[in-house]
Amino acid sequence: MRSQEDAEPLWGTATSVAGYLLVEEPGPWGTGGVPESRLGPELTEGLRAVARRRGVKLLLVRRPGPERRARDEGRRVFLVDARRTRPAVLSRTCAQQDLVSAADADTGWERGPDLLHLVCTHGRKDWCCAVRGRPVAAALAALRPDAVWECSHLGGDRFAASVLTLPTGVLHGRVAPQDAAEVVEAAEAGRLVPRLLRGRTADAVVVQAADARARTAQGLDALDALVPVQVRREGPEASGPGTTWRVRFDQGGEPLVVVLSEGRADEQQLTCGAQSPARARTWDLVALERGALERDALERGPA
Repeated sequence: MRSQEDAEPLWGTATSVAGYLLVEEPGPWGTGGVPESRLGPELTEGLRAVARRRGVKLLLVRRPGPERRARDEGRRVFLVDARRTRPAVLSRTCAQQDLVSAADADTGWERGPDLLHLVCTHGRKDWCCAVRGRPVAAALAALRPDAVWECSHLGGDRFAASVLTLPTGVLHGRVAPQDAAEVVEAAEAGRLVPRLLRGRTADAVVVQAADARARTAQGLDALDALVPVQVRREGPEASGPGTTWRVRFDQGGEPLVVVLSEGRADEQQLTCGAQSPARARTWDLVALERGALERDALERGPA
């Protein structure tokens, strides 16, 4: 794939969301971002509505391996808050016909696992995810069988295999089976793998890019080595090529400002199954500055 051949940077490529509603559907999965499945359109639309109400992203999940996908027992449901200030996983089990009411309920949840590792294997959305994702899911499951799930579309198919760790929201890309132990061990030690980092999903993409660029420059792998405080845009009224972004972090009690220039890459196929080329965002590091910003102009930044 051209993205990998050109060593397209991974940073700033995670879809920005506050949390997730994970619903077990052993498969098979069809097309669509939330795929067609045996749940049928009525249940699927009901779950979409619950996810919208909660302000989270709906994903279907299943255990790796064909023998583990065939189960017709109760369905696991996870409600995940991936925000930096309140990461948490809640869990429950219910019958398939009760999925919508269970997901919508504000009571009856139990504390879920400390960590979940989701691998996108949604081949009917993009074949790269299945071809590259399934071997990684198998490698992770061999290490932590109870913590690993295959999942539907995460976005950024050209960066497969993508591994989302929850509740931290750390998304790694271009993960190979031989990287499985490193990803798992890092997560359990409160770290991440900078060379594979796409971003933390609770952050705006410009914050993800600034975080990854600063980590790379300084060799930082601690999960919360950089805490975002402020984002300021300079240049055009709307974000786009030529915009300069100043992202301030708290680094161990000291301010660090990461200055980025937003641009666009040459046209390329952005998914394995794309019908036409497109231009991806780029984030060039302009400077790392020690010191506070001149004013407190907070804004969300591009998603």
